Amino acid sequence: MKALLTLYFIIVYAHLNAQSKVAGHYRNYFGGSVNIETDSTFKYTWHFDLQGSWTKGEWRMTKDTIYFTMIPVYDTVRQTLKNGKIGDSLILSIDEKPERITLDVNVLYSGGQNIQACPTKLLLRKNRLYEIDTNGKPYKKWRRGFGNKKKWPPWFIRIPSETN
Repeated sequence: MKALLTLYFIIVYAHLNAQSKVAGHYRNYFGGSVNIETDSTFKYTWHFDLQGSWTKGEWRMTKDTIYFTMIPVYDTVRQTLKNGKIGDSLILSIDEKPERITLDVNVLYSGGQNIQACPTKLLLRKNRLYEIDTNGKPYKKWRRGFGNKKKWPPWFIRIPSETN
C-alpha cells in the first residue's frame, strides 16, 4: 500500500512540475502571443496594425506537445424574427465578458474572439514553441516579415517574467 501511495505522489508531482516548466508568456515575431497558466488555462492573442484577436481555453500536454482547446465566450443577441416573434441567438463575444447585447450595424470592430485562429498544438523544445505541420514536424524555416524582405524565426520564444 505504501509503495502504491508513493508511486501516486511521484506521478502527481511530475505532472505538476511539468506544468510549471511550461507555464509562461511566449510571443512570436508575427504578432502572436500565448500566456500559458499552471492551472491548465491559456490565452492566445494576435495583433497586427489595427487588427486584433484573442482566444481563451484549456491546454494539456502529452510528451513534448501542448494541445490547445478553445473555450468560446458567447454573447446573447435578442432579435425580432420575420414572423414577429422574438428569439435569442449566440455569437462569439468581442470581449471576455459574456453579456446580452444588441447588434449595432453602424459600429466597426477591428478585433474580437478567434479572428486569427489559435494554433491547436505546439511543440515545446528549449523554451520555444513550434507550430507543427501536417507531417508532425516543427516549422523551423525562417519566414519573411510584413512589408519587407527581412526573415524572422517562426517559433514562439519564452519571455522572462518580471517577477524573477
